[in-house]
Amino acid sequence: MGMTQQDIADALKVSHITVHRALNDSGYVSRALKERILAYARNVNYVPHKASQILLRNKVRKIAIFSSALPHYFWKDIRTGITIGAEQIQALNYQVHYRTIAERNTRLYLKKLKEEIADGVEAVAIVNQWIFDMKSIIATIERKGIPYMTLNVDAPDSNRLCYIGPDYRAGGRLAAEYIGKILTFKKNPHVLVITTPAEILEDSSTPDLNRLRCEGFLQGIQRHFGRIAHEVGYLTTDIRSKEVGSQIEDLLRSRKAKVDVIYLIPAYNTQFIQALEKTGHENTVIVLHDLDSSANHYLEKNLQTAVIYQNPILQGYYAVKILENMLESGHPPDLRQITIEHSLLLNENKNLYKNHYLFARMID
Repeated sequence: MGMTQQDIADALKVSHITVHRALNDSGYVSRALKERILAYARNVNYVPHKASQILLRNKVRKIAIFSSALPHYFWKDIRTGITIGAEQIQALNYQVHYRTIAERNTRLYLKKLKEEIADGVEAVAIVNQWIFDMKSIIATIERKGIPYMTLNVDAPDSNRLCYIGPDYRAGGRLAAEYIGKILTFKKNPHVLVITTPAEILEDSSTPDLNRLRCEGFLQGIQRHFGRIAHEVGYLTTDIRSKEVGSQIEDLLRSRKAKVDVIYLIPAYNTQFIQALEKTGHENTVIVLHDLDSSANHYLEKNLQTAVIYQNPILQGYYAVKILENMLESGHPPDLRQITIEHSLLLNENKNLYKNHYLFARMID
């Protein structure tokens, strides 16, 4: 047990209610005595007991987290992390609402956000995605004076208190380092990078994640593995389009003869693997981003060689815990950016995240 308010009262020979008033700024305490109590509390590193604070507060605190819905497997993992965090703070009188909004539906986004505001939400986490009118969304939050943080995709030019997520250029550099090393002794190595064209964004402050990954990869290859030839192939169809599969197939067939490594940047994992099975790339190294529930199976079949993983479960969990800590302390997070480091998943360590998916199914 740590120092209690009663311990402080006994040490200073004052009443417990006087200590309580001084520490919680409730009720009258002379200025000199209040400063004496606060100074002593600081010196002994007094930390309020959360359960006691909840009983005194006697209210439910509400947190809301917003994102889009695609790709489903990624945001499902975000939800898993949020669920774990929400269960941990439920006993402290917290409610956590996770809202996934259909892509490009800013009207629905604002409607759900205003519902949360009307319901008394005290802190918000948002994903800064170009598919929504983020200027209107952020302006709505800021007009109400609600503290907010960004999750997975940052909005560095906003007044957000903190960002939790990966460095996307670093993900591309990790792919370059892995590919460069496995091609060290390959004669005339050739890499095909598959991505999407740069998005035309109304809000220039919204990052283009695929572009950042591609920039990081190209920087890494050019600096450290200059002998490796590489080309970039573009997919011009939307992830929801039925044509994306056939476009990937055409791209793979046209490069089949000369490619040693294929590096897929956008989240078209399912369509890409299906196209690989049809076109056949048995001796090709395949590197992609994000871990879906079929990754272990495809690693075993050698249809995937490596996955660049950014742990969305951890991102969702941190979002809840940091918002809760901010509301309890009354202070913004110490760090303005909490970077989720990328890791490399291979067939040899594919079970590293197995428990995450078992847990996800238990929650569902």
